[in-house]
Amino acid sequence: MPTVFRPGGRAMTSALDEINDRIRILMDEPADKRRAEEYTRLLVLWAEAAMADGSGWGTAA
Repeated sequence: MPTVFRPGGRAMTSALDEINDRIRILMDEPADKRRAEEYTRLLVLWAEAAMADGSGWGTAA
């Protein structure tokens, strides 16, 4: 999986980048139950992708 570097030097895989883009688009939609369910689904995907790339974002301190 290719790595994208964000301002500040933080690395982000293309999967995380794509999920973030999908979340941003979703937030422009009207708030309803479907949006809440999709947001939850995307957050789970984001956590799984973060753990898979070894970033440790999905682990407790």
